[in-house]
Amino acid sequence: MKLALGQQLASLREARGKVQQQIARRTGYSRSSVTHAEAGRQLLTRDFWGKADEFLGADGDLLTSYERVRRAKEEHETRSREAALAEAYAEAQAKARELRAAAPSSLQKGHGLVVPTGQEVLAGLVSAVGVELAGSLAGPLLYVAFLSKSTQAVPIEWREQLREQLRTFLHEWADTVERREHLRLLGWMAASVAASPLLRKLNPNEQERLSKVIAVPSRVDAQSIDSIETILQDCKRQDDVLGPHAVLHTVLDQRELVDSLLDECSDELRPRLLSLYSSMSSSIGTYFFDLEDPASAMHYYDQARAAAHDAHNTELAIYALCEMSYFASWQGKAHAGIDFAAAAQNLAGKTDDVLLKACAAERAGTAYAIDGQYKECMIEFDRALAGFALPADQRFPESPVYWCDEGLIASRQSDCLLRLGKPAEAAAAAERGLQLFDTSFTHGLAYCTLRLGTARLLSGEVEEAARVIGEGAVLAAPISSARLTNEVKTARGRLQPWENTTAVKELDERLRGLGFGGRG
Repeated sequence: MKLALGQQLASLREARGKVQQQIARRTGYSRSSVTHAEAGRQLLTRDFWGKADEFLGADGDLLTSYERVRRAKEEHETRSREAALAEAYAEAQAKARELRAAAPSSLQKGHGLVVPTGQEVLAGLVSAVGVELAGSLAGPLLYVAFLSKSTQAVPIEWREQLREQLRTFLHEWADTVERREHLRLLGWMAASVAASPLLRKLNPNEQERLSKVIAVPSRVDAQSIDSIETILQDCKRQDDVLGPHAVLHTVLDQRELVDSLLDECSDELRPRLLSLYSSMSSSIGTYFFDLEDPASAMHYYDQARAAAHDAHNTELAIYALCEMSYFASWQGKAHAGIDFAAAAQNLAGKTDDVLLKACAAERAGTAYAIDGQYKECMIEFDRALAGFALPADQRFPESPVYWCDEGLIASRQSDCLLRLGKPAEAAAAAERGLQLFDTSFTHGLAYCTLRLGTARLLSGEVEEAARVIGEGAVLAAPISSARLTNEVKTARGRLQPWENTTAVKELDERLRGLGFGGRG
């Protein structure tokens, strides 16, 4: 059917006295793409066939033929996946029988290993991800279900054998699937497992829509993008409380999904999908930053900036530049931090988002602090705080930096003042930050508390410093952030000269109870 469609295009083109290059220019595709389409090697998009139909005066015949091929292709894919589902089910059942036969007789008699029925597992699988995905994943998932049941009653040495069999089985399965398709399907399933509480917030219609989009990327629409954005926003809120480990793999997998959709989405939706890709990349960069993986952090920040540029999304471009500025400053590269912040502030003149403007000014202030420029630092922080004079309902709750508030600015100012050797001013800024902080952002609240503890210590208040650092550690304990954990240890390390005092001994006991150990 693809070949017949291509021949129809070639015949019309020749009858109108046109060459392939003219078709290419009119449709926005390359001449080689037109060649492939005419040879039946490439189907291309509805947009291509619509423009070709109009250019050649086909009165809708080309577009009608394309739609016929597209529907046949989708039906063929569905039948193929349903056949794969049946085959995967049979293979999984065979694997289960092999394991049952290989299990020690004592286990078979004493514990009665039970394999979940195929119908039970597949019913849950199909309802969650749709028949298309279930077709590719049923085999390994049924096997996982069997192992999870059996290992509840199996000795450790037998569990190790089961794990090795599972690893081998999944490796063989992965080798049979085309790599990009494998990554996309397996990535979505990993995200589903990791973020199951988040995905349950999508209603059944939204879940079904996403399943179909994943199976056939050309089906991407505004509602499916809404669903993916919902998952990202929930991940951001989880990171605020639990840290990057809780959400990193979910967002990475979702980003892989969005990347796979970009190739076939419509021109109308492409800017929005690119914006989502940029937002995800910035978030991932920040997660790696918190996990102290600088090379990965900068890689994702750079990709976020490029995607924002391609999407013509000024706000996300500013956000990426702000993150790149802070990251460079944290590495001690004040000149780069200042340059990135200046670029962000220049772009900020093109937006009304006051939170982004405040964030760009704060990043500039931080870079100046790293460079030892006190006056310039304070000017930028004054500029950052000025934006919060606006009424709360004018502060852009949908801003990429929705978390930016007066408390955060004050906390960052405290950090800068500590770097500039002004502990009294740093303590005042940290106290102001704690009063103004949105307490739902536990991550930032922990940093602010630890900065206050450090400022108290540098002001000679050892007992108060130990108490406040302990409070910061309580906030930091549930958050899986390597950078925040090191901040706690660094704060404790500054108390080393007073380690034999009662206050520091009590702090060490508190830190051990929280899992930080005692000494920094």
